[in-house]
Amino acid sequence: MLDQTRSKEFLLRALLASVFFLSACTNPQEKDFNTAAKLAEEKKYSESIKYYEYVIKRDPDADLAEAAARDGARISFFDAKNFQKAIYFYKHLVVHSQQAEERIKSQRAVAEIYFDQLQEYNNAITEFSKLLQMPHSDHELAEFKISIARAHYYLNNFFQAESEINEILRLKIDEDMRFRSQILLGDLLMAQKNYKRAVDLYKEVIKNHPEKSTSENVAFAMAVCYEETDQFKEAIQVLESIKDKYQPREYVELRIKRLNSRLKNQPGAKGFRK
Repeated sequence: MLDQTRSKEFLLRALLASVFFLSACTNPQEKDFNTAAKLAEEKKYSESIKYYEYVIKRDPDADLAEAAARDGARISFFDAKNFQKAIYFYKHLVVHSQQAEERIKSQRAVAEIYFDQLQEYNNAITEFSKLLQMPHSDHELAEFKISIARAHYYLNNFFQAESEINEILRLKIDEDMRFRSQILLGDLLMAQKNYKRAVDLYKEVIKNHPEKSTSENVAFAMAVCYEETDQFKEAIQVLESIKDKYQPREYVELRIKRLNSRLKNQPGAKGFRK
């Protein structure tokens, strides 16, 4: 009797084990994941992305869904150039990744895709703003804020852009970030036709960052400001000072020639209006 009971228990355990084994082998989520990986190897990226999405939708909290999001984001961004799908996968990692660093990197990827690839600047501002609530260094804070400022600039939200830049300049930042922020502020001032402030800013930038200013043609921008306010003598002086450094030199010489002609035909520059 005991032997028969043990025999039945053994058969039952064996049956349950076989059922579990068969179930594991035919798990739909795992099957979709393997299909997605195979399609990716065959460079069938659009189909692969669909199956990685199936994996996530079957059980978003599963470890396999996290792996699918990771692979799906990489394939969507680098191979398929399907940036909307890349955002979908990265957003899944923001919520579900067990690694804090990966959550932050994924959030940054979302923001940068909206900014760089899709040029959806309102969305970029929203996503970069989320990064401000996550752990970050002072340098990273400045990087996020300058992206927000640039997005506002592209949207013609000049007041918001300048507010962000001013906040950056109050931070403990390195000289490269200070230079980049001031150059963006100069672009902003020129866009608003605030040439007097732009000239004062460019003088400071050239003094503090002579080499970077040369590579970024800051003096040329300052000459444009002078020209826009009919201060032709000052514009000519600036262009004369850079013509040996600016390429092509012929272009600078042509600008100088044109300014001399304007100066001759319009005696007495108006200067900056107060």
